[in-house]
Amino acid sequence: MVCMLLKIDQSAKSVNQVRCSRCATTLIIRHGTYFRADPVRPTLVKIQRYLCKSPECPRRTFSVLPFPLLPIVRHTFGTHIIGYVLGNALRRPQSIVSGLLEITRGRTKRLSEFCREFIPWFYHEAKIADWGTNLLQDPARFWADFTRDFSQRFYPARWDIGDQHNSIL
Repeated sequence: MVCMLLKIDQSAKSVNQVRCSRCATTLIIRHGTYFRADPVRPTLVKIQRYLCKSPECPRRTFSVLPFPLLPIVRHTFGTHIIGYVLGNALRRPQSIVSGLLEITRGRTKRLSEFCREFIPWFYHEAKIADWGTNLLQDPARFWADFTRDFSQRFYPARWDIGDQHNSIL
């Protein structure tokens, strides 16, 4: 009987388990919450923070943002796609893109410049990454992996990847 309870408990733990975004360990605990403005609707989204308990991990706290929120960037995944299509693929003027996305022209310009690098990276990584094309079919399941890859590529200083790369060369 006790053995069955342990098996049930172990299987429940393996489903939808949060891992440290830096070292991928499951030695984590909940460490409070914070609110972030939802860029799509005028509401706040409650974000769970976690504390990594691994002594080797340089990152102490982290959060797993829900779809479609991206780390650091204040635009959603969908805004990047729409901004790229309107501004770069369809060559719409910034004033029209700004009006459709309801953002300032300065933000539209920065979004367009960022998307010129983001979109090619996204399509290249979708062919080779674990999240691949499944991100578009099942974002809830692959979102954490995608946001980790995204922040490693576009914000390497947060991951110390740039320093390690330079020391190898």
